[in-house]
Amino acid sequence: MDESALERYFDSFIANESWTTERNQWNNESHTLLSEELLSEFSRDEADETRQAAESESRTDSSPDYSSQNSTAAGGTPEPEHVDSPVRPMSPVMPVSRVPALPVPQIQNVVSSVRLCCRLDLNLIASKVWNVEYNPKNYKALTMRIRKPRTTAVIYESGYVICTGAKSEEQSRVAIRRFARMVQKLGFPVSLFNLKILNLVASCHTFPVSLERLTMAHRQHCSYEPELFPALFYTVKAGTTLTIWASGKISYSGAKSQAEVYKVFDTIYPIWSKLQKTSTV
Repeated sequence: MDESALERYFDSFIANESWTTERNQWNNESHTLLSEELLSEFSRDEADETRQAAESESRTDSSPDYSSQNSTAAGGTPEPEHVDSPVRPMSPVMPVSRVPALPVPQIQNVVSSVRLCCRLDLNLIASKVWNVEYNPKNYKALTMRIRKPRTTAVIYESGYVICTGAKSEEQSRVAIRRFARMVQKLGFPVSLFNLKILNLVASCHTFPVSLERLTMAHRQHCSYEPELFPALFYTVKAGTTLTIWASGKISYSGAKSQAEVYKVFDTIYPIWSKLQKTSTV
């Protein structure tokens, strides 16, 4: 073989071998660096996760627990321990005499009247209107009832009407207008005249009262016959009377307005409050 050709062969072999060696070294170095970088990245991610978990735990520990009833568990200040205070002498408390409160009387019945200014055919009314009672053999008046307000009217042939059963003055006026309207629908020329309150009946319940002492203190106003009737009648003025029971129940009749009822109770209450019956053990 030619000597020059042999030299070229060895030169090319050496060049190829050196390049292959350098490439293998570079690959090894790159793989080594890549694995180190991966390890560094993994360790850095692991450190970040550990730090985030620690921060979340610290936030959870520092946030107050509102669902817990223990103030120390919620991060609040601990409750101070109970310290027994020294015993101090107390001033004696004097008993206070309690005056019974003034009861509010309740209106039980209002009686009112009105004139319709025309004569009425009671037989026609009894045949055309519901909730009517009419028996001329027993009584020469017609009885009519309504539900709202729950009242009863006694109607005479002359056109005079008496209304009972209302619980207030306003209810009584409304009831009379409704009775008049029912009669007017039958063709009678009805017009209201002289509508007025005849009587108010009110009652209330107070404390037990000694009726004997009340009779002795106000003999000129009292009428008390326990053998005939268990209650005492106390005359306030002409036409107005209080009916008083020993249990404390009081009924007042004869008033013309609610203001009059309240005024009478305010005036009479101090009298029987002094005659309150004491309970005996």
